[in-house]
Amino acid sequence: PVDIWYDDKIIFHYAGLLIAKGGIPYLDLFDHKPPLVYFFNYAGLMLGSWGLWLIDTILVAGAAFLLYERSCEKRLPYPYILPLFFNLLIRNYLVCEGIGMTRAYTAIFLLLAFCILIGRSRRTFFWLGLLTAATFLMQQDQLLPLLPLLAYAFASGRPPTRETLKRLTESAVGFLVITVPILLYIGIHHALTPFWRDAFLFNFSWYADKVPFSKQYRAIHAALTATDNGMPLLICVSLAFTALFRQTTKEKTLILAALLATAFAFGPQLFSARLALKTSSFYYYFLSLSAVLPILTFTVWTSAGEPFLSSRISQAFFGFLLCAPLLYNAAQHATHLTPHSENIVTATPEFQFLRSQSLSDYQLYELGDNNWIYTYDTFRILAPSPWIYHHFWSWYPHWDADHHILASIGQDLLAHHTRYVLDFSESATFADPTAYAWWKSFLEKHYQPVKMHGTPGVTLWQIKPAAIDIPLSAGPPAW
Repeated sequence: PVDIWYDDKIIFHYAGLLIAKGGIPYLDLFDHKPPLVYFFNYAGLMLGSWGLWLIDTILVAGAAFLLYERSCEKRLPYPYILPLFFNLLIRNYLVCEGIGMTRAYTAIFLLLAFCILIGRSRRTFFWLGLLTAATFLMQQDQLLPLLPLLAYAFASGRPPTRETLKRLTESAVGFLVITVPILLYIGIHHALTPFWRDAFLFNFSWYADKVPFSKQYRAIHAALTATDNGMPLLICVSLAFTALFRQTTKEKTLILAALLATAFAFGPQLFSARLALKTSSFYYYFLSLSAVLPILTFTVWTSAGEPFLSSRISQAFFGFLLCAPLLYNAAQHATHLTPHSENIVTATPEFQFLRSQSLSDYQLYELGDNNWIYTYDTFRILAPSPWIYHHFWSWYPHWDADHHILASIGQDLLAHHTRYVLDFSESATFADPTAYAWWKSFLEKHYQPVKMHGTPGVTLWQIKPAAIDIPLSAGPPAW
């Protein structure tokens, strides 16, 4: 009931359903995320309606408990402050979009890696390698804030060559424990090429927008203010620089590594420029702060040689400043819950009509509003086309310039004799007017509108009897 409606997560749910039905991501579904989030959603589906919540809660609670344990080991006067701070940040409803976002999982992995690093167990580097692989296969750009901490782990202690080789070997083994099974799964199903193209190369070719740094800075500053993350960030960074200027011990290196991790947390936003372009809020880019800010504060409170920063009064005062605005934020959210946000889909005449039709796989297709992918998840059906993610037609006028992808969608609809199409493609949905014209002409040729008092902005189309008998060739490939 406290989850928040967001289309990315609906796509991840659909990917889990696809795997459960024998489909293969990157072959039977186009998306540009690495595959680990799909398997999380598949596992959640297998565990029942609360499955994903259970997985998410265990991970967050585990990271928070480990941070509490490390705080106790370092004899912080209030060891619960930083775990509370972490929870308030990762559950900041202005940022997190509920549960299930890839950057929330990588923030958990980052905090776990830090706690393991400073704990120095016998298997430290094995676990660091495993968490590095989990981050890489969940959201690649979130490796950036992890890199300074990994560098600190390998450089600390000035080990001899044999010890360095041992650390590298243990890390490689941990990395392969997660990577090999996933690559084997993808390779056995002949999807390695589309996996590499869509989950990696695609992000560099379509998301690397050039925006002046001044515009980027203004957008990031406004977003930090809007999400109540600006003040915690300012406090944590100020404490860190104060500690550095007053620091005389060798532990300055750990504070520097944490500062670099904080700076690198903004790298993905500077690269993709989503906030500056205002194509959407994209506030969830700040989820990595939920890990790096507690890490940065921990290093200051435990490593600084300045007595003031390690005193009970100082930590109580700054801990209050860090947590109080976020506690107020959480209280605001709790008193204004909207537990039935799916009503934006389920309360419509179109959804009620479709629910009465006993639909099976491939008998429904939706174009233009990713929230309606919820219909696939609810009816437990697969879409007839791999292309259920449609943002790029509205973002980029030159996307699918030859309408090759649109043609493959039309071919798939006819090949499966898809009965119904939910169409949200007002002319504004397509940045390229010729793409809109192609799609409308296809629908008018092969489908007819269902007569109903429907929702404004959406048309429900039903296949014409004549279209069912059309002989079809193999048609163009999906990608």
